[in-house]
Parts: sequence; structure tokens; C-alpha cells
Amino acid sequence: MRLFTKTAPVGALLAAALATTALFAQDGADLSPPTLACDTAAAHPGDDLPAGITGTDFAAIDTAPAITACAQARAAPPDDGRMAYNHARALHAAGAAEAAREAYLAAQDLGHARAGLGLGLLYRDDNGLPFGPADAIAPIEQAARAGVADAAFELGWAHAGGLGVEADAVQALRWYRRAAELGLPQAQFELGWAAEMGIGMAADAALAADWYRKAAEAGNLMAMNNLGWLHAQGEGVARDPARAVALYRAAAEGGEPVAMGNLAWMLENGIGTPQDAGAAARWYASAAEAGEAQSMLALGNLHLLGHGVPRDPVTALRWFHKARMAGRVEALSYIGEVYERAAEKRDPGRAAAFYIRALEAGDGWPASRMASTWDDETARALQRLLQAAGTYSGPIDGVIGGGSRAAMRAILAGRD
Repeated sequence: MRLFTKTAPVGALLAAALATTALFAQDGADLSPPTLACDTAAAHPGDDLPAGITGTDFAAIDTAPAITACAQARAAPPDDGRMAYNHARALHAAGAAEAAREAYLAAQDLGHARAGLGLGLLYRDDNGLPFGPADAIAPIEQAARAGVADAAFELGWAHAGGLGVEADAVQALRWYRRAAELGLPQAQFELGWAAEMGIGMAADAALAADWYRKAAEAGNLMAMNNLGWLHAQGEGVARDPARAVALYRAAAEGGEPVAMGNLAWMLENGIGTPQDAGAAARWYASAAEAGEAQSMLALGNLHLLGHGVPRDPVTALRWFHKARMAGRVEALSYIGEVYERAAEKRDPGRAAAFYIRALEAGDGWPASRMASTWDDETARALQRLLQAAGTYSGPIDGVIGGGSRAAMRAILAGRD
């Protein structure tokens, strides 16, 4: 039962606390109304909290009433490390960096295990304090050694990325493992990723699957997706496309964009599930709207071909351009194909120009195409551009043979 809302003014928080103190007393807790109000407004969800208090995410703290409630709770004896920590969280969320630091230090002195993590995260902030990421390591490590799982994770993250400490993949894994063993799903995912990719350890797909499975069972959407991929490929686990689809779907329905794209691909190709181009298009669209660039390309291609959606080269171009803006250099080749092949947008010169841009950006697809796949006018336009670039001296005959491909590879090799 949630007794108060995070947006209640402090007066309402205290009134509600007075009305409900008896409920907590029945559980054997001896908590004053100010203490209950402070816990309700600013307690960390992972703290050891009284029954009925669920905590508040940092970004959701309503700072003004939380600061007032926690200041009142701290003013009443006895000194309580959790009240000092809650007060620090509220001050930190409000941007009162120096006051937050003092409250975190007070909570540390009173033995509150999470205070070191809060202090370290405060030091990482760009908030005008004369402290930085290097100063964050010691207090975060203190919290990690006290058994705070997300502190161990943050310490692993710091070692992985060289944030305030020299980058060290082995040390990162050490702290991720501690967090994972304490039950933190994000750390379990990171260990799975490290095992899959061979980061700080020998690559081990079976070990990756074990960690992904633990994280997935705890609800980690990225782990569901990655475990699905292992099942789709048969790496570290038995190849099981249907299981992959189930995992992709669970992660996709939870809002993971990469899983949406993977599920769409399985639906488009009928792997592990009946083929359904319409459903594939819908999942690609959800992923693309969420910013997943590979799905932008796939959705554009469906619109270009008219698979699962009405054929629409203009919409295809829009998605290919979005993918290009999202950093996918191969989108330039996709755009070139629209101008080469779609009658509504046909422009051989423009198609050739986009193929040159693709080569300059590092996409070698135009140089790998079979000669028979080229439109004659587009091939001639490309040869003229290669000639102008100084990499081609052969005939402008529309035949993309060895000389034309060598000229394209020269542009590809000289892009740096």
C-alpha cells in the first residue's frame, strides 16, 4: 500500500503520517510522522524501508516538500542515518550541491551504507564543487564493500570506462561480479556482455547465456534480447528460433527497441514464427520511432518494395535519410538505390552521387555489386564521377567491370 504521493506538499505529508503512524506501529516500527514523511518523499527504493514505503526514484523527487520533511525529521532525535541520506538525496536532486555533500557526509558518519554512493555520484556531477570523478571512487568503493549492489556496479562502470580511475576491464568485471552476485540485473547483463564479447576474459558464449538468463529472469530487457540472439544463432545454447522469438517479443513488449527490430526481422523472414510482413512492418516502425537505426533501414526497404506496407519510395527515402542522420553510413547506398530503381524518383546522376558518398563514408556495397545488377544510365553516371575523382580512366560504357570496381575501391581506401 502506498500511503502518500510524491507530489504532496509537506503539510499533507505530515498530516498523512500522523493519520497512519498506528499502521506502522502494528508492524513493530517506532516511527515519527516526520520520519514517515521524509521516507515517503525521498527514500531510495533499494533502502531497507518500513512496510508501506516504496521509495522514490531520484529523478521523481519533489524536492521542496522533501527537503522540508527531511530537515524536520533530522531535527528530531535520535540521529538517523537514513534521514540524513534522504535529506541529501532531496538536496542533491534540487541542485544544492554543498548542502547535499554535508548531508551525505553526515549519513556516512551515522553508518548509512548507501551514503557513499550518493556522495560519489554527487562528485561526478558538474555542479561547481571542487571534486570530480577521481574523488568519487573512494566513497563509492566504501558503499560497495558494505554490500550496496548498485555501488559495486558504479565502480565496475568507472573501471570499464576509465571514469576517475585507469580503465581496467579485469577490475570492472570484479565489481560487476560482486553486484551481480548481490542480485543486480544490470550487472548480470554486463557480465553476460563481457563473456559474449571477450572483454576482460576469454569469450565464452555459454557463460554469457548463463548471465543473460539470470538478468532476463529478473526482467532485464537487454538481457532478454541478447539471450534471444544467442538462441537464434545457436551460440552457447541450443539453436532455438522459437525461443529466440519468445525472448525478443518479451523484450519488445517491454519497450526494448533493438528487440523490436529483431522480432520484426524474424517475422519478416518467417524464422521461428509464421511469416507476417505486416506485423514485421509494425514492429520495425515501433523500433524506428524509438531511434533504432537498423530498423529505419529495414522499414524503408519494406516501403520501397511494398512488403507488409503500401509501396512508397518517398516514405522509404524518409526512413533512409533518418538512418543516415542516426549514423548508418550504408543508408547512403539505400538512398542511391531509390534514385536508381524507383520509377517515381528515378535520377541516375543523383543515384551515382549517393554511391560515391557511400564509398567516401566507408560503405563498400557499391563496389561489391555484380555487374548485371547495375542500371546502365546509373553505371555511366558513376563512371563519369569516378573519372572526375581521378580513380578511373576506362571507357564510359555502363559496364561495371574490374576497372570500375577498382576505382571504387580506391575511393573506399582513400576515405581517411
